[in-house]
Amino acid sequence: MGELGPTNIYDGAEVTKATRALLTVRREEMAIRIELASEDGQKIREPDSIAVEDSFVSADGVRLDIADLTSAFSELASSVYIGPFRNAINVGQGSHYDLPVGQSFIENWRRLKTGATKWQNEAVYQLTRDIREVFRFQDLDINAADDAQTLQIFIDGKSYRLTELGSGLTHFLLVLAQIAGASPAYVLIDEPELNLHPSLQLDFLTTVGAYAKVGVVFSTHSIGLARAAADRIYTVHKTRAGSQLAALEATPSLAEFLGEMSFSGYRDLGATTVLLVEGPSDVTTVQQFLRMLKKDHEIVLLPLGGATIINARAQPQLEEIRRLSDRIFALIDSERTHPRAELAADRAGFVEACEAAGVVPHVLERRAMENYLTERAIGIAQPASPGALDPFQLLSDLAPSWSKRENWRIAREMSWDELAETDLGQFLIRVSGEI
Repeated sequence: MGELGPTNIYDGAEVTKATRALLTVRREEMAIRIELASEDGQKIREPDSIAVEDSFVSADGVRLDIADLTSAFSELASSVYIGPFRNAINVGQGSHYDLPVGQSFIENWRRLKTGATKWQNEAVYQLTRDIREVFRFQDLDINAADDAQTLQIFIDGKSYRLTELGSGLTHFLLVLAQIAGASPAYVLIDEPELNLHPSLQLDFLTTVGAYAKVGVVFSTHSIGLARAAADRIYTVHKTRAGSQLAALEATPSLAEFLGEMSFSGYRDLGATTVLLVEGPSDVTTVQQFLRMLKKDHEIVLLPLGGATIINARAQPQLEEIRRLSDRIFALIDSERTHPRAELAADRAGFVEACEAAGVVPHVLERRAMENYLTERAIGIAQPASPGALDPFQLLSDLAPSWSKRENWRIAREMSWDELAETDLGQFLIRVSGEI
């Protein structure tokens, strides 16, 4: 639900801006009922039907501005749903919800790559580059096979059929091809962790997010993946009355969090380094920087949850997680307003707690992560923004700007040369073991 906004003037009449609505979906009738309410909670009687316009006059004679609602529903209409069944071959012809499978997928790939629509050709080129970087290939080329039954894939000069490769690569190909070709506002995906090693799951979600204009909504059985990647987390409980949705507010201990993220799976691949960062927006941003160093699969990123843990009382949790690995680092914002400003007491206390627990801390010299994003990258990812932040400028001071949740999209457009000589770049080199 949103809320009704202020009253404005529309063609000489008073207009109430309606941003509060209650939707009731009746599955048996395949119908949706929309109820609008006034700011004080009084229901507004609407006509039996509403044309798709930005405003209408209710049965009570009130003109309602519903532009925000129609915009939101337009974005929802431009969504792609990816179900839990993701098999590209041996399933005949057709689709599983919005996802082409079997021969339909092979034909869809051929059309996207070689068809007449240039932006789709370019999207396939980009997703091929993304997959190459995620899987650490030197060279990658993907084509529909001559019999249209599978894909022929060249990896570092060697030819393979799709059936000869792992399900993880198939997972990436199948999903990204559909999303890149559709350019949706939202991607709705069920169980994104399927067929993927823990070290690839976050990579998969951020890569999918790069092709969604607004964002990704996913359901998962991996609470660790949800905590690491999601801005908002909800749990679904089954009750006698039906399913109940509730926000997940509980914050586990850091050691428990690592268990939820399947840290043992990372260790099986030799990853023993843990990097603690402020929150989920920093997880996805730092992941892009580590990808430049080809270390994103070797370093486990763990969000601290802001002030919940960043304080002088953090030492017991840090000591607990320290028993799981000898290489624990922590990266936090300084939140300084000028170069000579003192650290806030909670942040200074957290640094002391890290040092006492044997965790290597680093406080950013600039105010926060977004103060390292360059004007060139911002211009690509957020062209409506006026430019880069000054080293100690608040993001909210730059209007129109972007939200912290979009930092990773900008980081994705940066080059390592733009970061290498900063204190952040030097610290990440140290974390990755390069010095």
